[in-house]
Amino acid sequence: MSILYNLFLMANASSKKIAAANKRTLANLQKGFLIVNAIYILWRAIYHWSSFTISQLVLYVCTGGLSMFFYSVLESSGRPSYDASGSLRSSGDDLNAEGLTAYMFDIIYVTWFVHLTTAFISNKFWFAYLVIPAYALYKCVPMIMSYLGSGGMGSEGAAPEAAKSKRQAKLEKRANKGQSVKYVK
Repeated sequence: MSILYNLFLMANASSKKIAAANKRTLANLQKGFLIVNAIYILWRAIYHWSSFTISQLVLYVCTGGLSMFFYSVLESSGRPSYDASGSLRSSGDDLNAEGLTAYMFDIIYVTWFVHLTTAFISNKFWFAYLVIPAYALYKCVPMIMSYLGSGGMGSEGAAPEAAKSKRQAKLEKRANKGQSVKYVK
């Protein structure tokens, strides 16, 4: 019984750490949104109103809306929940996880970079947003090519040699090597 209780306490401590980290991360994201958007609106839209065009407004709204959508997804999945007594009910998903969570953070950070650089340096930094689809292609094309390459081969031909795993090839090499060795007594 004591082992189960100790395991429960360890799991609860881990959940508390995840919940605290998620709360810090979400608070930092919220501060970042407020700061970046306030700077962009004050500096670019108000102070430099004469050079602020409709196309820049459309780009700002689209990219800001996309990053706000990702923030809302991160916030809803990572927000810890507590019961009436104040004890932790659920820590939420770990926002430090790899995969889609990390990609959402990356898109938010690229959006902030683009907003700040277009506000202060040049409108040409809107093209930096093309990094996102370029990276997606960089990650997806090898997967698609490997799928098409292995799916296009028939059951006959030169494919069976290439289809062997490293372990199988190593075992065959050992087996062939053992045939040529003769032991002398």
